[in-house]
Amino acid sequence: MDRAFGLTDCIRLEVGEPNFPTPQHVLDAADKAARSGKTRYTENPGIPELRARIAGIFTADTGRDTKMEDVVVTTGAMAALYTTLMSIANPDDEVIVMSPSWPNYLMQMTLLGIRPVMVSTNESNGHVPTIEQLESALTDRTKAVLINSPCNPTGAVIDQTQMSEIIEFARRADIYVISDEVYDKIVFEGTHASAASQDSDGRVVCIHSFSKTYSMTGWRVGYAVAPPAIAALVRKCQEPTVSCVNAPAQYAALAALDGPQEIISEMRDAYRERRDEVNRLLSSSGISALKPGGAFYMWIDVSSSQRSDVDFAMDLVDKHQVTVVPGSTFGPGNEDRVRISLATAPDQLYEGIRRLIEETGS
Repeated sequence: MDRAFGLTDCIRLEVGEPNFPTPQHVLDAADKAARSGKTRYTENPGIPELRARIAGIFTADTGRDTKMEDVVVTTGAMAALYTTLMSIANPDDEVIVMSPSWPNYLMQMTLLGIRPVMVSTNESNGHVPTIEQLESALTDRTKAVLINSPCNPTGAVIDQTQMSEIIEFARRADIYVISDEVYDKIVFEGTHASAASQDSDGRVVCIHSFSKTYSMTGWRVGYAVAPPAIAALVRKCQEPTVSCVNAPAQYAALAALDGPQEIISEMRDAYRERRDEVNRLLSSSGISALKPGGAFYMWIDVSSSQRSDVDFAMDLVDKHQVTVVPGSTFGPGNEDRVRISLATAPDQLYEGIRRLIEETGS
């Protein structure tokens, strides 16, 4: 990214940010809130109207009875994850996490003194951890397993059967499940399986965001839905970290939920179309890539370049003005992969892929 900032006309395939604008009615709601004086501190866990609306939608989507008190509105999903980890685990406790997975998981655990226990996934298991792998990672210091579906960076989707098995594993082990579901509305085939739909004894915390679903990345509004005891701790941890979320942004988020929902399907369908075309371009060139079931990334095998992921990525930006993310960013064992984002305008995306193909064969 640093190198890309110094280049003109660089094709940016590294950042996971929708290229769609925030819907107009969301902008209008924020403007109205600010102009009507809703610019002061809000309640620590968020404005009641937004939390109640989230609780109702979550109950309808997952079947888990959810009250407003179970919802904490946070500064993006980042803060929801951080305060959840802070609430569940003490320093030197362990949390099971996948490789590859979003690197911020490990960074947050490092800041909190939590020990990550890595479980490697690959194409043979669909980048979904097996129960045997989870059991082998379990120790007497394990407090939670952190899952992400659809997954960043692979786009892997955990189905209902697999999710049920993971929740049952957590029940036997008596640990929490932290389920990062920020891409829950971006599933290309089938439906999203929420961990909460399998939760019968209050051990699942779900992390959500308005960033990807409504193209509101810069607004920084997310939320955690947690069992009552954990939700209370998340609220307490939010006070000394961020106090509360930007007030007009919360009213914008409420408008996103209450307004037209067509943007969700429009973005999802656009990402699916881009996925299929990128997959065609790569396949026709003999380059292997995992066809994602959700989210908006492609996990590409660049081993044929005979270089490490980092060297390949640096050569790509220096020679072709295209940025991608080295696979090792997402954990050990991924040094022959790179991640690209499908949330880039199609003309830029396809040109970037053509340049990637050229560099892979050079």
